[in-house]
Amino acid sequence: MSATKTSSKSDDVSDSFDRLMDQLGKLRTDLSDIQGAAKDLAKAGASEGRDRLQAEIDEMTRRISELSSDLEARGQNAARKAGETASALSGEFESSINRNPIAAVLIAVGLGFLIGMATRGRN
Repeated sequence: MSATKTSSKSDDVSDSFDRLMDQLGKLRTDLSDIQGAAKDLAKAGASEGRDRLQAEIDEMTRRISELSSDLEARGQNAARKAGETASALSGEFESSINRNPIAAVLIAVGLGFLIGMATRGRN
């Protein structure tokens, strides 16, 4: 049951990350378009247009910086949650072993035997 919750949270984080990356790509495209327009106006000698476009470029740069910071924070949050989930699963696994030590030993022996048979050369 907890693996399903973990998968769902992971999917939500992945979707959010993908959306942020799409937005960042769009902002980069917009910034590139604005810079191209600024170059065109600069060639025509329109200082007023350059000033306005420079203000737009500055705004886009600020927005990209904010998105990057947000993306970094979300990534750190996702990593923290993944660590907490791994820790919880580790605790559940350890608790299961403590409740059923004989079954855990038998499973380990069986897995060791199967791995040994699988890796044994065929002569």
